[in-house]
Amino acid sequence: MQKITVITSRENPAVKHYIRLRDRKKTRYDENLFVAEGLRIVRDALQYPFLVQQIFLTEPAFEKYAGMLEAESGQLFRIPEALGREMSDTEHTQGVFAVCRMPEQNLKLSPEGRYLVLCQVQDPGNMGMILRTCDALGTDAVLMTQCCDLYSPKVIRATMGSVFRVPVLRTDTPEELFSLLRQQQICSYASVPAASAVPLTECRFGHGCAVWIGNEGNGLPETVIHACQKAVTIPMKGGAESFNAAMAAGILTWEMMKSD
Repeated sequence: MQKITVITSRENPAVKHYIRLRDRKKTRYDENLFVAEGLRIVRDALQYPFLVQQIFLTEPAFEKYAGMLEAESGQLFRIPEALGREMSDTEHTQGVFAVCRMPEQNLKLSPEGRYLVLCQVQDPGNMGMILRTCDALGTDAVLMTQCCDLYSPKVIRATMGSVFRVPVLRTDTPEELFSLLRQQQICSYASVPAASAVPLTECRFGHGCAVWIGNEGNGLPETVIHACQKAVTIPMKGGAESFNAAMAAGILTWEMMKSD
C-alpha cells in the first residue's frame, strides 16, 4: 500500500512543482517530466512501470479512485478539491493528476517500418488526434520535427493515453529526419494538395515508407516536398481546398498500413 501524504496548501513544493511543469515547456524538458490529468490517462500511465512519479487526488477523487491508482513507485498525495481546481488545466476536472517521466527517446528506425512524419504541426488537438489514429492503426512510430510540444497538457489530454503506446522520435530539423530515413532506405512521401502529385487511390506504399504531414495552414515547406522521393495527394471532389491535418493523417495512415 502506498504511503499517502496530505497536502493542504498551494505553497507546498510538490504542488508548485506540478504547476511549473504544467505551465513551462523549459521546465518539462530540463527535468524530462510532464503532467497528466484525468482518470483514464493516469491509469494508462500506470501500465508502464516506474513512469509515474507522483499522483495527486482531490478528496472526492480519492474516495472514488484511490483503489484503481496504486503505483509500484512514486508518491500519492491527497489534496483539497479547491486546490485541485487550481492545479487543473480543464474546466471540469476529475481531480486526478500525475507527474510522469518522459519515455526515453531511443527509437531505431527499421527498413521495413511504416512511419508518419509530422512537420510543423502546431495544433495540440490535431497532434493528439494523430497519435490516437496511429495507435489505433498500428503505425510503427510517429516522427516529428518543429511541431508543438508533444508533452504540453493539451496534447497529452488529446492523445487519450496513446502517448504512452506510440513510439515517437523528435528532431530539431527536417534534415535530421531525412538523414535517418535515408540511412535505412525508407522512402519519403510528401502529402500535398496538388494535382501533379500521385493520387492516393493509385499509390501503394508497402514497407519501408514515411508519409509527411505539414502545417495546418501552410502545408509542407517546399524544401521538404523537394527532399521527398514522391508526392501523394488525397483526391477531393468538393469545394474545400484541403483536409484538416488530422483528417488527412488518418486517411493516409489507413492507406499506408493496409498496403502489402
